[in-house]
Amino acid sequence: MTDRIIGKYKGKVGGPLLVITAAMHGNEPAGVKALNLLFKMLEVEPITNPDFVYKGEIIGIIGNVQAYQKGQRFIEKDINRCWTADHIHYITSMDKTRLCNEDLEIKEILEVINQEINDRKPDKMYLLDLHTTSSDGIFCIATNDSDSIKIAKDIHAPVILGLLHGIAGTTLHYFTKQNVGIPALSLAFEGGLHNDPMSVNRCIAAVINFMRTIGVINAKDVENHHDKILQEYANGLPRLVEAFYKYTVKDNEKWEMKSGYKNFDKIRKGDFLAKYDGEDIFAQYDGYLLMPLYQKQGSDGFFIARDIE
Repeated sequence: MTDRIIGKYKGKVGGPLLVITAAMHGNEPAGVKALNLLFKMLEVEPITNPDFVYKGEIIGIIGNVQAYQKGQRFIEKDINRCWTADHIHYITSMDKTRLCNEDLEIKEILEVINQEINDRKPDKMYLLDLHTTSSDGIFCIATNDSDSIKIAKDIHAPVILGLLHGIAGTTLHYFTKQNVGIPALSLAFEGGLHNDPMSVNRCIAAVINFMRTIGVINAKDVENHHDKILQEYANGLPRLVEAFYKYTVKDNEKWEMKSGYKNFDKIRKGDFLAKYDGEDIFAQYDGYLLMPLYQKQGSDGFFIARDIE
């Protein structure tokens, strides 16, 4: 458990519980590095800024410790596709000694979060899930909740809707009032390439902007460069899009994405995108290319999105 918890910070004023998860996929270290730096910043801030006030509590946790230690996306299965109601019921009903790999990781994540809820009894919980990708580009993934969309826009990165319809069992699907017992809101932030040092800075900026928007820190205590980092990187990218198509890969070993694609590259119907099991894969629609798969684990070959007016 101590390996899982990156840090905690409790303000002197009451407020919500903010859970920041990183390395749900173990080959995404930027979020962990960002949270390590963030908690150091929170400890120092009251010293350099005596007027600083944090409302509530924030906890940062590693999602998949085993995979993170090995530097691979997952051990047995993608942990961020396992958060379905039936599977969580199975995991929570089993003794830890009978679970392994991602199922054990999920059980421990839930134990940490439930312990915080029981101890602090917050009125509301927020979850921000930090990720990076195997292709360049930043964005937020919001739920259909209007507040989730509003907060995502305030982070100053492109916002994607509809992505949760194409996949199942993510943390964003699970962490709702129905499952945690208190009002809960969640979204995800993708900070760029897995091993780009700037992905760490972008994750820090996203967390701080998130905290400002939900009101656990005052806007006057947030430096403008956090906005600037994200705004400059998102310059020229669409503001709000809807993902409407996904290409699923069943055997990753047979998948080869055409090199050079980035998130939000514009594609036309008929463009060559990849080879799969010896066959050429062409775009079925015009739109923006999202999350082209350039890694050895994963089943989402790519998504296609369109502008939302």
